[in-house]
Amino acid sequence: MKMRQVVPDGARTAPTSAPTAAGRGGRTHRRFLLGGVALLALAGVTAGAVGPGAAGAARAPAETPVLAPGALPGGAGAGVLPVVGGGPLPGLPGVAPPGLPAPLVPDRFSAAGDDRADGDGPAAEAAPGPQAPPLIGWPFSPSGALALGAPQARTVSGLVSAYADRLERAEQLRTRAVGSWKLPKAPLRAPAPPRKKPELATERGHITGKGLPPVITQVPTEDKVVFLTIDDGAEKDPELLRMMRELDIPYSSFLTDYVSRDDYGYFRTMRKEGARIQNHSVTHKEMPRLSLAEQRKEICDQQDILEKEIGERPTMFRPPYGAYNRDTLKAAAECGVDVVPLWTAEAFADRMEWGRGDGKLHPGDIILTHFRGKGQWGGSMTDMVRLVVRTATEQGYAIGRLEDYV
Repeated sequence: MKMRQVVPDGARTAPTSAPTAAGRGGRTHRRFLLGGVALLALAGVTAGAVGPGAAGAARAPAETPVLAPGALPGGAGAGVLPVVGGGPLPGLPGVAPPGLPAPLVPDRFSAAGDDRADGDGPAAEAAPGPQAPPLIGWPFSPSGALALGAPQARTVSGLVSAYADRLERAEQLRTRAVGSWKLPKAPLRAPAPPRKKPELATERGHITGKGLPPVITQVPTEDKVVFLTIDDGAEKDPELLRMMRELDIPYSSFLTDYVSRDDYGYFRTMRKEGARIQNHSVTHKEMPRLSLAEQRKEICDQQDILEKEIGERPTMFRPPYGAYNRDTLKAAAECGVDVVPLWTAEAFADRMEWGRGDGKLHPGDIILTHFRGKGQWGGSMTDMVRLVVRTATEQGYAIGRLEDYV
């Protein structure tokens, strides 16, 4: 639980629940098909037949593609296509050769889908950091030609039709997962991310200045979308990963090194399944009590650690306890941070705490929660997610990915 801290004059701190801030996505077959066309176009597939050695033959990686959260056309909601019961989705009709697994979705915790099989030990280091998911694997070989035994002609319309069928099947599996996770309704699909991200400005009552990253508690948008963010990394519940994957829910994790370092493999898996990883300092100290140099070390060192462990450098920093001063923002800017997101509501396993008096969500609200278990909460991470999803759905909001807007 967040505790309000006593900080020096001139410092800013977020209260227990939050600093007070001054459409559902379509799932039609038409949008599925348009999304499939876009993916195929990106992969270099052109209308007509594709054959070995043909001019302009599509080139695509041979590894098994995975759709990351947010990849479903028309929605920012997200994930690897849900797998219920541990089996992969059926293969593309007429494309996958006999005996090979489905080309778009790996088995749960397979080598293509996770760093480790048993949850113990370090993650595989063969491919450092998250890789952009390949769009089309087999039947194309690494050279770009059709693989041995592949059909010699394959039209775009056939591939798109098969892709749409798989998306429809994935949505059916997601619907089944709603019941298994004891939700009254499926989470709403977020609308498509904006073509241009909104311009951010520090919100009223927060510290601002030239060259400093904006401090926000809410994203400026009219979309009925809110954003789930999880802090620190202390609890590493595999059921959280499974729930977010099967329900296709996007989220962002703000990690503190000293509680995350015992199993960064957990967070690499999280990132591969579509979550985003951001900065929450090395040791979770209250920033205004540190010098500028000390704050810079807390932030920059964690930037370096996460880049090494996860494979990409964070663009956001959330100060522990929501407490910051001008030096915090200076240090964050020097470490390459673009924005400092705080929050408007906080979720626990058994309740929501609101930064506004109306006890309601508003477009663009950022929801804070923590990696906690039954020992701290009297509930689990999945209990918390269930409460957030139910609250958002009842109020007509979808959960989107913060990085799609910020």
